[in-house]
Amino acid sequence: MRQKHVQVVSVFFLILTFGLAFFKWNDLSIIYTKIGFGWALLGFGCYLVNHVFRGIRLKMIVGQSMKSYKQAFCFSSFHGFFSYLLPFRTGDFSLPVLLKSAGKTDFKTGVGILVKTRLMDFSMLGFFSILGSFFIAGKISPVIQIIWFVSGLLLMISWIIFQKLGSFTTWIIKKKFLNLEIDISAIFKLQWSEFFVTFLIWLGVYASQYFMIKSIGLDLRLPEIIFLSAVQLPLQMLPVQGLANSGNHEGGWITSMVLLGFNTQDALKFALASHGVLIAYVALLGLVAVFMGYHKKLNHHKRGEIV
Repeated sequence: MRQKHVQVVSVFFLILTFGLAFFKWNDLSIIYTKIGFGWALLGFGCYLVNHVFRGIRLKMIVGQSMKSYKQAFCFSSFHGFFSYLLPFRTGDFSLPVLLKSAGKTDFKTGVGILVKTRLMDFSMLGFFSILGSFFIAGKISPVIQIIWFVSGLLLMISWIIFQKLGSFTTWIIKKKFLNLEIDISAIFKLQWSEFFVTFLIWLGVYASQYFMIKSIGLDLRLPEIIFLSAVQLPLQMLPVQGLANSGNHEGGWITSMVLLGFNTQDALKFALASHGVLIAYVALLGLVAVFMGYHKKLNHHKRGEIV
């Protein structure tokens, strides 16, 4: 029954997004015909770099169980691809499945690695959200600024909160991941080098956002772009989304742009335009991962023929 509800809601979000895009097609066509391809390519470059760092972090966590950094990059790219496209964050399951396919990491350990990387992402999102709340001082009401600062602080220390909750954290993981018993002590083994790479990951994410926003002709200053990203990206981590992040993306963009003083119609127009560019980024990321995986198999076949 729950699976049926998930499917219905995800399809609803997708239809709603397509309906809004059809309603706004004249505005969208103007934006896309004037898109800055140089900015868009820079945005994709930063998006790719963010996944390179995700691969480095994954290799650092998994260790010798993963053959190479190239394999780690492929796994991180496929995980990013499926996480964005599949509804309700169900694509997150792709990471433990991919790690298990490599042969040396069982599914349970893979889930623990996924949870660890997500907690590091939450903490770094909180750090950048706090920065965003300061950057935008004077542009939003003091009440909103305080709320966003507090929420950012909670995200930043979420690692510590979940560690202190202990058995409750185990219960949450079991509830989300097929009643698996996970050793949470391994999740909270803190490596500052992993956190530093996570910082580089999110620098890449925010740089990608900056260039993508420039490409669609949205006239925002750097502090405003930081705030928009600080509002939209944490919302993107919530499990309320349809196919290809439909619904969630638009909600986050409209919320942040309205807080910045845009009217709802303009906010909707740019939310839909940015969504189209991001879907293109995700599709290209998937193609890069497929090509690298195919190239690796081809090399294996050639070596086999030589032998």
